[in-house]
Amino acid sequence: MYRSKTFGKMLLSISLICLCFFCIGIFIILYSRSAFSSQLQDMLDAKVRFWQEQLDREIGALLLEQSSMMDDSILIRYHVMRENSSTYEQTEMVKEIAQRLLNVKVLHEITDNVRVYFPDRKTVISADSPIYDGYEQDEYYDFEQITLQESGNLYLTVFSPLKLRNASSAPPNYYIRSTITPYDLQYTLSGMLGEDTGILLLTDRDGNIVAGSERNPVYTAEQYPAIDEAVKKIREETVRQTLSASGQGFASGRKLEEAELWLIYCYPDTVMEEPLHFFGVLLGCLAILTLLLLGAFTFYAGKVFARPLNRILKAMEGDRSKNDFLIEEKQEDRDELALIYRRYNEMVLRTEKLIRENLESRYMVHVAQLKQLQYQIQPHFLYNSLFLIYRMAQMEENDTIAEYAEHLGKYYQYITRSGEDLVSIGQEIDHIKNYLAIQKARFGERITVTLKDLPEELRKEKIIPLVLQPLVENAFEHGIKDVVRGGKICIDMSVEDGFFLFSVKDNGTGITREEERKIQKQMEDGQGEGDEKIHALSNTDMRLKLHYGAQSGIIFYNRQEGGFCVTAKINLKEKREFITC
Repeated sequence: MYRSKTFGKMLLSISLICLCFFCIGIFIILYSRSAFSSQLQDMLDAKVRFWQEQLDREIGALLLEQSSMMDDSILIRYHVMRENSSTYEQTEMVKEIAQRLLNVKVLHEITDNVRVYFPDRKTVISADSPIYDGYEQDEYYDFEQITLQESGNLYLTVFSPLKLRNASSAPPNYYIRSTITPYDLQYTLSGMLGEDTGILLLTDRDGNIVAGSERNPVYTAEQYPAIDEAVKKIREETVRQTLSASGQGFASGRKLEEAELWLIYCYPDTVMEEPLHFFGVLLGCLAILTLLLLGAFTFYAGKVFARPLNRILKAMEGDRSKNDFLIEEKQEDRDELALIYRRYNEMVLRTEKLIRENLESRYMVHVAQLKQLQYQIQPHFLYNSLFLIYRMAQMEENDTIAEYAEHLGKYYQYITRSGEDLVSIGQEIDHIKNYLAIQKARFGERITVTLKDLPEELRKEKIIPLVLQPLVENAFEHGIKDVVRGGKICIDMSVEDGFFLFSVKDNGTGITREEERKIQKQMEDGQGEGDEKIHALSNTDMRLKLHYGAQSGIIFYNRQEGGFCVTAKINLKEKREFITC
C-alpha cells in the first residue's frame, strides 16, 4: 500500500489515458461499422439499380421485338391468305415465321419459347418443334402484356390489333407470346450476380418469391433474415420503387418498371462481421494487454518510484529529536534516485553543518562581546571615581589632571554603553580621539599619531560599536609598544565603491610569519579566541563578516618600509540583523 498521493494521481491519470484510448478504439470500430454499413448499402443499391435496369431493358427489348413482328409481311400474309395458299406455300410461310421466332428466342436468352397464336383457327406457330400445332383454349389474361402465372412462368404478350383492358371482348387476329420460365429467370439472375456474394431474388407484388439466383431460392432465402424485413415492407406497401433493409444482413430492392415484380439483392452480414469480429477480438486483446501493462507499470513504478519517494518522505518526516533525517541507502540503489539519495543526504549533512556553524558563530559573538565586557568592570563606581578626580583636579586648578580625567570618563562611558545600540561613525571616531588623548598622556612624545579627517558624508552612517578602536589599540599595544622613540601611527579613512575603509599604519616591528598564519587561520575558521596579541584582529574580522557580509573584514600586511598596516573594510550597502547576546 503506497502512501504517495503523487503516485496515485499519476496512476489515475495513466488509467484515464488508457481508458480514453480504449473508448477511442470502441468508437473507431463502431464508426467503421456504421460507415462500412452505409457504404455497403450504397453498393447494394447501385448494383440492384444496375440489374433492375438490365432486366427492364431485356424485357422491354423482347416486347419491342414482338411488336415489330406484328407488322411482318409474311405473318400478315399468312393470316390473310392462308386459305387461298397451297400447302407448300403455307408450309413455307410457317417455316419462315418460325425462323423469325427462333431468331427472337436466340437473341433473347431470357425467354424459353416464343409463339404466335391464331385464335380463329386454334393454331400456333412456335420457335421450337413442332413448329405448327393446335391448341384448345385461348388465354388472354385481360389483355395484359406481362402476366405472372402461379407456376412461376412469366408471359410477355403482344396482341394484333392492340387490345386494351376493358375493351371489346372480340378476340384478336393473332398474338405473339414469349414464355419466361423460373429456370430461365434463375439462369439470368445467376448470370447477373456472377461472383458476387449473396442472393438475387424476384418477388411478386405480394412478396412471394418467384425466382432466384439459387436453384432453391425459398430455402436459400431462409438463411437471410433481412429478406423477411424486405418482404414485409412489400406486403405492407410501405415502399414504392425502392427498398432497403438491414438487420442480420443487408437487403436492397427495386421494382421493375415493365413488370409488377421486385428485384431484391440480399447480402450476408457475415461478410462484414468477419473483419469486424477480428477488430473486436483485437480490441479485446488490446484491453487485456492494456490491463496487464497497467498492472506491470503499477508494480514497476511502485518499486522504482513510489517506494523510493516514500523513503524520501519518511526521511523528511524523521524524528527531529534524534536528527533522523538521512535516507538509508541500499546496495541495489544504482539508478538516478541513488544520486538523489546521496545529494539529499549531503544536503542534510551540509544543512546540519551550517546550523552548527551558525550556532558556533552566535556563540563566538557572545564570546567576543563578553571579551569586550572585560573592560567594563564596575562602570558606575569607575564613573564616580573618575569624575571625582576631575572635580578635585579642578579645585586644585590642575588642568592636565582634569583633561585626562575627562577623556578617561568619556572613554569608559562609551565602551560601557548597551551592546544593542548602533553608533554613528562620527561617534566611533570621537571615541578613538578620547583613546588617543589618554594614550598621549601615557606615552608622551614617544609616539606621534596622525588622524585624518572623516569624510562628512560618513559621519552619520551607522555601524556596530567598538569595531574601529581595537585596531588603534592593537597598534599601541603590539605595534609600537617596544619603540623607545620616534613611534608613528597614521589613521586614514576613505570610501571606495560603497566600502568604508579604516586603515591604521605604524612603524613598529610588524608581525612574524607564524603570527600571520595564526591570524589568517583564526579568520578562516571564524574564531575569536587565541593569543591575546592577535585576538583583536581575528575578533574584529569575525564581527565585521557577521554583520556586513563576507566581503567585509580585516586586511593586514607588513609594510615594506617597516611596520604593520591593518584595514577594516565595511560594506555599508549590506547591513544584516544586529546579533546580540
